[in-house]
Amino acid sequence: MTATTQTPLKTTAPTSAAQTLSLGMRPSTDRAEVLQLWTELEQRIGHLGLPCCADWTEAWLNAYGDQVPHSFLLARNPETSTLQGICLICEGVGQKDGPLGIKTLHVGPAGEPEADSVCVEYNRLLVAPEFEGGFTKLIVEYLQNRSGFDQWNIDGIATAKLAAFHQHESDLRLRIEPSYGFDFAKAKAEKTTVLSQFKSATRRKVKRSMEAWGDLSVEWAATLNEAVDAFNEMVDLHQTRWTSVGKPGSYSSKRFTTFHEDLLSRLVPQGRMAFVRVRSGADTIGIVQLFIERRRALLYQCGWSVGDKTRSPGVVVDYLAMEECLKQGLDAYDFLAFATQHKRSLANMSTDIVWATKRHPRLKFVVVDQARKVRNWLRERKNKRNESSK
Repeated sequence: MTATTQTPLKTTAPTSAAQTLSLGMRPSTDRAEVLQLWTELEQRIGHLGLPCCADWTEAWLNAYGDQVPHSFLLARNPETSTLQGICLICEGVGQKDGPLGIKTLHVGPAGEPEADSVCVEYNRLLVAPEFEGGFTKLIVEYLQNRSGFDQWNIDGIATAKLAAFHQHESDLRLRIEPSYGFDFAKAKAEKTTVLSQFKSATRRKVKRSMEAWGDLSVEWAATLNEAVDAFNEMVDLHQTRWTSVGKPGSYSSKRFTTFHEDLLSRLVPQGRMAFVRVRSGADTIGIVQLFIERRRALLYQCGWSVGDKTRSPGVVVDYLAMEECLKQGLDAYDFLAFATQHKRSLANMSTDIVWATKRHPRLKFVVVDQARKVRNWLRERKNKRNESSK
């Protein structure tokens, strides 16, 4: 488990206009009407991010709505009744802190059982910018007043967007994960390739691996038919890779697969999802699934050949996908959270994505925290003994 840390965040005061908002709650049975309002609000204020868009929300509810209890919060200007903000509030299913089950609330599309989890990243609110502070304040007050829950969570949110929540609830436990990526700005300015921007060791590895694969070709699957074909093959590659090491793979979950099939049909025609397939001759060595958000490619999922690890299929596929994104005019390639050496070696930038929780006083949390302290103390003693014996 990743350690939690207390991290101060910059905050800004809410505007006077934002303070005039009123908050209403709508139950899950009002879903059809609320999603129509959601779509209308998004059309009025613009696309702010994928996890808070109407298409993502509806696809998530289609896959998980019968599994995860949920409701909707709507913020309006009380003088005009104009809708200014909307968000999904979910009740977690099968959530745990260590070995103990806990009851959780989640801001945004989250709270699924771990085996089915989408693992939302770059989560944010759909709200008119001038009302963001006021809407966040009302959400925090709503969560603080909900009884019967052990904690509430803000999952996978960028630190810049978490600041508004942190202003109204300073006692947040933060798990911070770096999101590595590659900014194409320098390559664009110098009219060079991504490869030329890598460190020398990475350049050598990429070149050796590409030479080992031989004749390579890259396909940008952007039409719906091309995307469906690429997605299905990616799922096969992904599942083969993970089952070969004794793990179930993401697509062993029917709900997870259904969510992505639904999302694909919505986002690909809008240019907000694409797939990159890399072949060696007639054989596919890998496929990546990309979300396109504000001219950034977000690498969500992938499938690689397991036939020959010595030729580093993952490195080759990601590198060629990055070059293709540069050709497509995008500004960056983001590997998303949960760092690996693979991601770090291909990156020239990083941002932070945060999982924030507000715990209510519970004896179970005291017990779990004490057990962690003992575990960490024993681990440190063991490490010191090992060091002294060398």
